[in-house]
Parts: sequence; structure tokens; C-alpha cells
Amino acid sequence: MSKLTDVKLRAWLKHRPAASVTAPDGTVPGLSLRVGPFTMTWSLKLRVTGEGGVSKRGHQKKGKAHRITLGEYPDITLDAVRGIARTYWDQAKKGVSPVKALENAATAGGLTIHALAEAFITDYVKMKELRALRKYQSAIDVHIVPHLGTILADILTRDQVRETLKKVMIKRARGEGSKDRPRGGKEAARTTVSVLRMMISWGGDEGKITRKDNPASGMEKNLPKKKRRERVLELDEAQAVWRAAGSLGFPFGPAYQLMLLTGCRPGEWSRCLRPYLHLDHALLVLPADAYKSDHVHVVPLVPVAVDLLRHVLAYHPGESGEYILSGTGGARPLAGWYKAQMRMRRAICAHTGSREMKPWTPHDLRRTVATRIAEALGVGGEQLIKRVLGHSDGSVTAIYNRYGYVKEMRAVLTQWASDLLGNESGGKRHDLSSFTQPAGAPSAPSLTREAA
Repeated sequence: MSKLTDVKLRAWLKHRPAASVTAPDGTVPGLSLRVGPFTMTWSLKLRVTGEGGVSKRGHQKKGKAHRITLGEYPDITLDAVRGIARTYWDQAKKGVSPVKALENAATAGGLTIHALAEAFITDYVKMKELRALRKYQSAIDVHIVPHLGTILADILTRDQVRETLKKVMIKRARGEGSKDRPRGGKEAARTTVSVLRMMISWGGDEGKITRKDNPASGMEKNLPKKKRRERVLELDEAQAVWRAAGSLGFPFGPAYQLMLLTGCRPGEWSRCLRPYLHLDHALLVLPADAYKSDHVHVVPLVPVAVDLLRHVLAYHPGESGEYILSGTGGARPLAGWYKAQMRMRRAICAHTGSREMKPWTPHDLRRTVATRIAEALGVGGEQLIKRVLGHSDGSVTAIYNRYGYVKEMRAVLTQWASDLLGNESGGKRHDLSSFTQPAGAPSAPSLTREAA
């Protein structure tokens, strides 16, 4: 039996059959999709253990078949409906009728985890305008609803949460679709239990559920201890990244180089808008609503960074939006770091002529900048490093001291840029022609390699 796939479902969604047809899933027994001229409806057929009585040998017999309507596609995706169907099958095997459970939920007026999750996203995450919306929504859609969506929030048990985390920790490879991503793993489990705990706590505070305990509370202690990343690139490794980035082209080439020059996070350059740049004053100003720590972060730009950004703005004007580094003409933020990192590693091998260096991530560049600046400052430089990284300081002194230390930050970043560029900074020119230019555009303006 062939299995349903997202490709098949999207094709049916575009071209509906003239007469209704029923297509079995082929993965979960009894799960099928009825495709009609106007709707595509999921249903599950199953039998409950024990409803048929007990055999002469004392075995529980299955009762009559029940058909449960699970919703419509695309409102409920293929992965989500499979998760719901498996939950119903588990209940049926244990002698619990999903039909009666749904009837009891409707009678009691209780919220299922699925309904609570929808209210949580709408009335809390979106209302509060949290930047973590995508993370919360992903954890709910990929892990929480498929495994726990049909269970009443008021009767969710720790055992059910624990079993869900076991399933989430199993890594799944990247799918065949262009937008498919690897799923599961330890970090996914941590995010899942964190979102679930917050969701149930919010539901209790809002009076949407009656329970006083939280079955997801303290569940992190059952997960493997989170390992802190400690990778710091050596100076020659950082220089290799800088040189290799020049061959990547726009937009990732400039993105890697700007991270090295500023110590900003990958996401900060990915979502950087044109109004954030003040190149006449050599500053990048990230507003509070766009910054992780919810405060304005001012980043001094060394001359190399200013020239690089002027080149980007001149040859990639962003006809469709304000995002500076974008593969969609400025319409959407920069995306695709996983593939870019693969290209970067190949580029480093090509430039160095040797085997790939020890694995690293784009965020490790930020740690590298901080470490190299710390080496230059020595003891007592922690406060300035905090400023460079944009870490919040909630001390009383910080509340009264509004001086931004921009001059000092510029000095240490200039010294770091000089170290990064090495002997090439001695008045030589920096060729930007490797960054893609519009067809027919004049040759790129040369970029001075003077870091100071």
C-alpha cells in the first residue's frame, strides 16, 4: 500500500477529483483521507480492547469498529493527524475509548491540549508580541499537538509528558521536501517541555483549566544535561573564515564577514533593516524591539565594515523590502544558514588546501570575537566585552550610567579588525568583486583594508 505524502496532498488540494475518493494513509492503520470536490477530511477507524467482552480464556475482545472524524486538510497536516491517530490507537489498545473521551471532554467543557495551545498562541504569545513566536509555534505544531493534542489539559499526566519527551528525543532525518528540516533531538525535547510547561501555567493563571499542578514542571531534570558550547576559533582559523567568506558571494559572504567584524549574532545580521544603519556615523543601532535583551544595542562599525555595507547597499538595493542581507530582494530575512555553512566549509578547504578544521557554527564567531578582545584587554575588561556583545546589565550602577562606551568599543573592535586582516591591512585594497553584482553594473568600488 502506497503511503500518503505531502506532495500528493498538495496536488489533490490544487486539483480536486470530480467524485469523492478515499485514500488510506498506509502508515497508521485505519487512518484515511476522504478527498471530495470541496473538502478533504481525515478519519480514523479503530476498535477498542475490552468492548467486545472477555473470551473463554480470559482475553479481552475488541468491540465494534468506530470511525472518528479528525478534521480537514490542510488545517490538520499529515504529520499532525498521524500523531493524533497514534494517540487514539494507544488509548484503544489500553481499553480507553477515544470516542467516549471526546464526548466527556465536550460535556465537561474542558480544553484539550490542542485547544489550549491555540489559545496560548493567540492570547499570549501574539498579544505580547514575543519574538519567540516561531519557536513556540514550531514546538506546538511538530511535537506537542501530534503527541498530546487530543488529551484534556486538566487530566494530562507526567507519564504522558515523559513518554512524549522520549519520542521527541528521537532524531528524524531531513525529509524530501525543500522546506523539510531535521526533527527531534535533545534540544527539541528541552524546547517542547519548556513550551508545554509555560502553556499549562498560563492556562491555569487565565482560568482556562482548573488544575493547580503542572505535569511538565521540573521535567528538564530527566533530560540529558545541556552541554555548553566552548568552540573558539584560533586567529588563523578566523582569518581563514574571513578569506573563504569572500568567495561565497552575496548574501552570506558579507554576513560572515560582518559577524567577524562586529561580534553580532547571526540572527541580528539576518534580520537587519536599512534604518538600523547609520553609516555616516559608522554605527549599527539595533532597536529594543528587535534585540534579544529588549534594549537598544549600539554597535560601532570599523571602516572595513562601513565600506562593506556601502558596497552591499550600492549593488543590492533591495527592490522588495528593507532587509539588508536577503536572498529575496529585501522582502524576507536571510535564511538558509545550514546550507551556507556547508558551502563555507568547502570554501575553507579550497582556500587552505587542507582538510576541514574542527567543526564550528556561525554563532561560534561571536564567541571568538569576545575571546580575542578579552585577550587584548586582559583583567578588568569584562565590562567592555559585555558592551560589545550587548549583554544586559541590570545593576543599579548601570541604570544610572547611560554612557554607552561607544568610543572604547570602537577602539577594541578596530584593534581586532587589524588582527583579523593581518598583514593585508597595510594600506592594500580589498576586492569586493566576488560578491554578486547586478548584470551590467560598473565595477565594484574598492575597499580599503585599513582597520584603523
